[in-house]
Amino acid sequence: MFDDFGNLVDDPRFTQAALHAHFWAAVLGGHAGPFDRPLSMLSFALQMRWTGFDAWPLKAFNLLLHLGNGALVYALSTRVIAFASKRRAEPGLLAPEVLALLVASAWLLAPIQLTAVLYVVQREEALAATFVLLGLLGYWRGRMLLLDGRAHAWRWIWGSLALGMLLATLAKETGVMLPAYAAVLEWVVLRGEGDAQRRLPWVYLVLLVIPGVLGLAWLLPGFLDGSAYATRTFTLSQRLLTEGRVLVDYLHWILAPKPDALSLYHDDLLVSTGWLAPWTTAASWALLAALLAGALALRRRLPLVSLGLLWFFVGQSLVSTLIPLELVYEHRNYLPSWGVFVAAFGLLQAWRPAQAQARATLRTLVVAALLALIAMDALFTGIRAQIWSSPYRLAYFEATLHPRSPRAAYDLGRIELMMAQGRQSGLYGLGMQQMAYAAKLPGADLQPWQALVFMAAKHGERIDPLWWDGMRRLIANTPMSAEDVGALYSLIHCGIDGVCHYDASDLQQLGEVLALAARRAPARAELVTLQANYEANLLHRLPQAYALMQRAVALAPDDYAYWNNLVQMQLAGGLDAQAAAGIERMRELDRFGLHSAELAKLARRAEAGMSRTSTRREAGQSAPPVLRSATR
Repeated sequence: MFDDFGNLVDDPRFTQAALHAHFWAAVLGGHAGPFDRPLSMLSFALQMRWTGFDAWPLKAFNLLLHLGNGALVYALSTRVIAFASKRRAEPGLLAPEVLALLVASAWLLAPIQLTAVLYVVQREEALAATFVLLGLLGYWRGRMLLLDGRAHAWRWIWGSLALGMLLATLAKETGVMLPAYAAVLEWVVLRGEGDAQRRLPWVYLVLLVIPGVLGLAWLLPGFLDGSAYATRTFTLSQRLLTEGRVLVDYLHWILAPKPDALSLYHDDLLVSTGWLAPWTTAASWALLAALLAGALALRRRLPLVSLGLLWFFVGQSLVSTLIPLELVYEHRNYLPSWGVFVAAFGLLQAWRPAQAQARATLRTLVVAALLALIAMDALFTGIRAQIWSSPYRLAYFEATLHPRSPRAAYDLGRIELMMAQGRQSGLYGLGMQQMAYAAKLPGADLQPWQALVFMAAKHGERIDPLWWDGMRRLIANTPMSAEDVGALYSLIHCGIDGVCHYDASDLQQLGEVLALAARRAPARAELVTLQANYEANLLHRLPQAYALMQRAVALAPDDYAYWNNLVQMQLAGGLDAQAAAGIERMRELDRFGLHSAELAKLARRAEAGMSRTSTRREAGQSAPPVLRSATR
């Protein structure tokens, strides 16, 4: 699904042959997030070394990981609920263990959790949550030791937060929120006193405040100069306005989801452009403000309600505020959703009739209602899982339930074209019609246009000039996304590989599209590289391609892949001395020696070329023409 391709399926480092030959290249050479998520990549590499790209074992491992996290959630819930009940010195409606079991069951079976389990690459989210939960349990143990005046308390407090945050962050960047979660637990439930009151601020200063300030300083330049949102179709202010509505949707989807609401794709969401555009923007933010105010006011009277609401807000504070991520993803609620269940179930727990008989009746009704809710969630999750068991079924349901979603529409067309057996198949015509529909939806990217051109060129059909016009219109009015770059890359390489058959007019149209993309974003090295690829491999004009590749390297001097492209061109064009210098730069960028064998091979080619040049010069022969041929 979706990002599975870019992170795993289309990455040559995750083929079984590559994993056996260069295992650590897959683990340490990732490109997901600023820290490359090596622990998550390690889990994928270890498993895929034996099972390859078979989706069943990958999803089964994710399911086992989710079940393990459920056990950790139950352990944390039991401790927190019991401590909060003890501090109030009033028995709740349900025993802490019973309430904890209900909370953990609801969390495990909630339909919104499905994408964190069956969307293979989101193992990253679940694995980060594992280390966050372990870190919180270790922190809790340290705090209990401190309350009892026993030894090693501070070792547990410091070690659990520091090590847990490190490991969680190496799985996914959301792991940096571990100290923030711990701070919520401390402020609402534990309420540090005595030695804790004096020393805990230092813990949070070192592990929460200082990293938070450094992270903001790191991101701030991109916010100020606009580069952070250069590839998004919304601004920072529009994102913040829209996220108010998204957070309210999350609360709805966690507690009472509708079958037509949950989806892998939410790109049909209307972006808020003002407080009243749409009007639900202001209403959503008003509701969120009321919930936050209630959480602060109820800290002592209803600590579980306060804890749950603040936990949810803290969990969303990283992914639903300043950082220019996409607007909606269900897996962002994987850990924050625990707080929603704690708050909702804790509110029922606080309801205590005075009479014993009424209390017993209410207890029975509450348990029955919660069990019914959990059972409904389990049924809904089972239905969703059944839909996810078939690519075509999933694509059909996504496109049917979200007809204005460009990604869902594109995905259905893609599946239909993949299933079609040649042009004579009825699915081929349906797929082309679906792609044409997807291309015209508001918010669509280049992928459906690319698919139309690709399939026509593959089958020797006429490429409609309107498809090229659609590409140019989109590029002229919309920032280029990663999917757009990938679409253009696909059009170039299907021609290189002989899959697509372009005539002279088509090649000219493709060149104009690439040139427009590069003019619209002249500082993006990947677009300049696409032009270089086009010039070298489709037009066979190596001098022009070489000049473009030099420009790409100048724009991204620390990118190994661009240097590799440049060196390959230099070796193909007889510029062996320049290639040797480039190889030395590539060695500097090869942080972990992952490309040592490749670099040694390139170095031998450069040395052999320089040796031949030297021999010709000694013999009084002229050197061969520079940049005499193209390279792939």
